[in-house]
Amino acid sequence: MKFGSERSLAVARSVNALTAVEELAGPSDFEALEKPVFRAWVRRVGGRNIWLWYRFNNAEVMLLTLTTEPPVPLDDEPKQG
Repeated sequence: MKFGSERSLAVARSVNALTAVEELAGPSDFEALEKPVFRAWVRRVGGRNIWLWYRFNNAEVMLLTLTTEPPVPLDDEPKQG
């Protein structure tokens, strides 16, 4: 028996992969700025236009939000001045 939509299953696979690794951030993860005001790491949910935002420290992984708008990596943010 199958539970959940394809979209929710893709999100679940990404969350499982995120929490199962020994070291973060992953090779395809990048830092971005989410409005109004926070920095976080971002991972694209495989095959979907869904972006998983997270923070981590030595003890835990904190899942912050999911978005459907692709984030702009911090390195690509326009400089203000």
